[in-house]
Amino acid sequence: MDSVSKPLEVPEEFPFPFAPYDIQLEFMQKLYKVLDQGQLGIFESPTGTGKSLSIICGAIKWLKDFNNNSKQTLSAHIEALEQEKQNYASEEKDWFNAQSKGIEITRILNGLKIEQKQQIDYEQKIEKIRNENSKKKTKFFKKSNKETPAIPEEANQDNAEIEDEDILLNEDTPVENDEDDEDSDVNATFQPTQIIIASRTHSQLSQFIGEIKKSTFQDDIRVVSLASRQNYCINPTVKKLNSMPLINEKCLDMQKKGQTKSKDCDGKVLKRQKNSNCQCPYYKQSNIEDLRDFALNQVHDIEDLVQVGKEINACPYYASRKAAEDAEVIFVPYNTLLHKSTREANGVKLKNNIVIIDEAHNLLEALAQMHGSELTYPQLYYSYHSLRCYKERYNMMFSTVTLRSLNQLIFVVKKLTALFETDFKDESTNISTLQSFVLAAGIDQYNFFNLIKFCKASRLPQKVRSYSLKYPTSEEQIKKEPPKKGVRDFLASIENKKPAEQKPVKAPKFTVPTNPLLAVISFLESLMYSYDDGRILITNSPDKQNCKLQFLLLNPAGSFSDIVKDARSVVVAGGTMKPNAEFRDRLFIGAGASAARIVEFSCDHIIPPENILPIAVTKGLNNEKLLFNFTNRMSMGNCLKDILKRACETVKGGIVVFFPSYNYENWFFEHVKALDFGRTLFREPQKAASVDEVLEKYGATIRKSKIGAILFSVVGGKLSEGLNFSDDLGRCVIVVGLPYANITSPDLKEKMAFLDKKEGHGMGQQFYENLCMKAVNQCIGRAVRHRNDYATVLLLDERYGRPNTHRALPDWIKRSLQVRGGSEAFDLIIQFFKGKENIQV
Repeated sequence: MDSVSKPLEVPEEFPFPFAPYDIQLEFMQKLYKVLDQGQLGIFESPTGTGKSLSIICGAIKWLKDFNNNSKQTLSAHIEALEQEKQNYASEEKDWFNAQSKGIEITRILNGLKIEQKQQIDYEQKIEKIRNENSKKKTKFFKKSNKETPAIPEEANQDNAEIEDEDILLNEDTPVENDEDDEDSDVNATFQPTQIIIASRTHSQLSQFIGEIKKSTFQDDIRVVSLASRQNYCINPTVKKLNSMPLINEKCLDMQKKGQTKSKDCDGKVLKRQKNSNCQCPYYKQSNIEDLRDFALNQVHDIEDLVQVGKEINACPYYASRKAAEDAEVIFVPYNTLLHKSTREANGVKLKNNIVIIDEAHNLLEALAQMHGSELTYPQLYYSYHSLRCYKERYNMMFSTVTLRSLNQLIFVVKKLTALFETDFKDESTNISTLQSFVLAAGIDQYNFFNLIKFCKASRLPQKVRSYSLKYPTSEEQIKKEPPKKGVRDFLASIENKKPAEQKPVKAPKFTVPTNPLLAVISFLESLMYSYDDGRILITNSPDKQNCKLQFLLLNPAGSFSDIVKDARSVVVAGGTMKPNAEFRDRLFIGAGASAARIVEFSCDHIIPPENILPIAVTKGLNNEKLLFNFTNRMSMGNCLKDILKRACETVKGGIVVFFPSYNYENWFFEHVKALDFGRTLFREPQKAASVDEVLEKYGATIRKSKIGAILFSVVGGKLSEGLNFSDDLGRCVIVVGLPYANITSPDLKEKMAFLDKKEGHGMGQQFYENLCMKAVNQCIGRAVRHRNDYATVLLLDERYGRPNTHRALPDWIKRSLQVRGGSEAFDLIIQFFKGKENIQV
């Protein structure tokens, strides 16, 4: 249908819950044009300028216009061809040409009519879902008083008896769940254009849901949020496992036990058939369809779907996946979109769809991190011995093909384990290219693709784990080496000689890792990357527990190429996207895009310059130099204490202090915990689950107190991104030092060397500085959140006074930035807040 659509005219107005600011209107118009022309956009809109709402209103407006235009264009095209066919038949004198042309027009018409019929059928399907949902609406909440379905007794037992059927490998062709088989002929049904919006966390995606509910589209848009089983599972037996791999395994196992195998007359397995006795009581198709209908007919969040799922005893995870097939807007966390296997497993389709990635300032780093892998010595150790014991027990029950693959895997794992069998005196890290690593490890002769395919198809990690639970590997089994089968041992047996004695194997004491074979497979997948783009870090340590292998992806753009190639349009957006060259050159062009397809857009902040007072504080209150580098920072404790105490005396409301590291924050807290700041002190919690509780107490204290509160946080921590400290919650933001990463880190040094070699000398250092300043800019953006908000920002370090550091700051900060010593800075702050006493927020 897109092939017959005409370009859309960018509208002058957009449906917005209030009169948009000029920069919001400009943002939506630019976004609309980028989506319509299939371009790649780099959008920068400072935090607090309504970026999320602008994205929602601009993108959905385009989608509605695009769908209407496509239908009209298709109908007009069909009418024009039918008229042309009639005219040609009556006017053409040559009957042969008339017949030939008529056949060609008929062929095109038939294709267009099929497309139109598919579209009409699809609209009728959606209308049916709406009607069914309205009938069932009252049923949803009537069910809320029903008892929770009984969990089968076996499922309630932590140490349920594991049968050998659960342990033996699947040697028949594996068949996936129903959802993978539903649309075997994808061309037979209409494929709606969808908008896929990704962000870093579920809380950030929840903000988008909130913006849709504010917009005029809330009653006319199909929206679904995709998330992991860990977020969506409502089965208490599965949920309590508290580990994503274990939750996934348990969920799939419970479904497998609800399936039977149909066989032909020779006893050969044909296909797994659904059985109503699935162990999970929430995996009932009719209830899941009810929940899908609810999801498509009402804008909801993850928590909403989970709540209704509990009320009608339906699985929210599978309901959301079914709903995603017909949703117009799909919200996904980064990993679901950016990791190919996860994307495919969740059924997220890119072809001709719109991809918008929010909070994209660290997108390249996030890509590299999620495609990296780590494999520890304990994981290797237990994988090898579990595989060996597993094979010995069921050796005679495997086919020759399976046994060969299993032996190859055991050999590879043994070779990797052997890398750490030396007793190391000191801790060290060595870096190797992928090619050098596989050669040095002696595993270069194996096809990792086939090994990984074998492991996944047979569900080997799950089977070996089930075996280990039923037959725990004893220390005697670990010490016992497999029988020798080499030529040397054979000759020794003929001569009645004993083979050369082997050194006794000492079984080390490790905490047994959860399903370690999954980490092995993930690492082997990493070895299939381009040899130029990856490195292997080998960490040796006297403590075997700390020995590990790490895969480092130096060029993450390759993993983004499918998104750039398949999606109709890709937009990366954030509050601070500078330097744009990272996204233009390293991300889009590096992923295979042409420069002509890339569009950049940046807008100013909505707050007037006089409502923000950024000061680079280069000296302390006693005129001492401020330099919070790694060498100096511990000696700056008293100076920082005096500045914070003065800030507490000067600023009413919330003061948020960002430290360069957790270690320094902890050290400073110990240094001042006995000090009375004149207000309550809060700290960023160690556990993410406690963040909301701390923020609620912090906010409540500020609302009740006439003075305010102070909050210690960490740059790049749980409070530095995606959270709002608007109005009195953040009247002063203080950034202590520059949070440079550890430049002696082997992986960072390798990344910098890679960029110097690939992009030119100095590019590694620029990357290093950009990492630091992007983190600082995120902290700065936590304060001012709307047009009438106001705050001061203190950047404590003499290096903030340097021109090269100024250039990396956001434009809306640079235009008002002042460089002062400590005493002068607080004189400015006093005057700043005097001028804001009558502002209504």
